[in-house]
Parts: sequence; structure tokens; C-alpha cells
Amino acid sequence: MKAIILKKRLLSCWLLLSLFSSSALAITLQQAKQQGLVGEANNGLIAAIKPNNNSTINHLIISVNNHRKETYQAISQSHSLSLNIIKLRAYHKAIEKTQSGHFYQDSRGAWKQKK
Repeated sequence: MKAIILKKRLLSCWLLLSLFSSSALAITLQQAKQQGLVGEANNGLIAAIKPNNNSTINHLIISVNNHRKETYQAISQSHSLSLNIIKLRAYHKAIEKTQSGHFYQDSRGAWKQKK
């Protein structure tokens, strides 16, 4: 009986630690931009500045881009504009809002650091 209670407590502790450790390792879009890990791509999405195998950054990119794609699709439909026009407008607006020191892609796909 004591072994079962001990196993349950250990499992509970492990679950709590897992929750806290994953949130502690999570990174925000702003932090990733400040660290030069991601930037505004020329297609209205974000992308890794350099190829990486960091699952946290890859998850962030996928999450942000999925949200942006949904938003762009909704705007495209509600304004009867092509998705490409919406993406292009979003790209230009993102460059305007990009902070000094953060990265963006130029129209040819080269990464530039905003001054």
C-alpha cells in the first residue's frame, strides 16, 4: 500500500516538474527576435535566421505562423482580396514595426538587421 502511495506522489511530482520546466524553457516571439533567432520573412511569416534543430524555436515558428495564416485567410475573405496581397501588406507592415537590431528578409530573401 505504501508503495502505491509513493508511486502516486512521485508521478505527481514528476508531472508538476514537467509543467514548470517546459514553461521555463518556453520562449516568446519577442525574446526570439531579440536573440536573433527568428525574423520577419518576406512572405508575411516568421522564419529562423539560421537553420536550427531547436524544438522550442521550431514550435514557436509553427505556432506563430499558423496563427498568422489563419488571420491572413480571414482578412482575405472578408475584404475580397487575394491571399498574396494580404501577405505582402503584412510583410511591409512587419518591416515598419521591426525594432532596431531585429532581423527581416528583403524582397530577395537575404536577412537584414534593421538599424
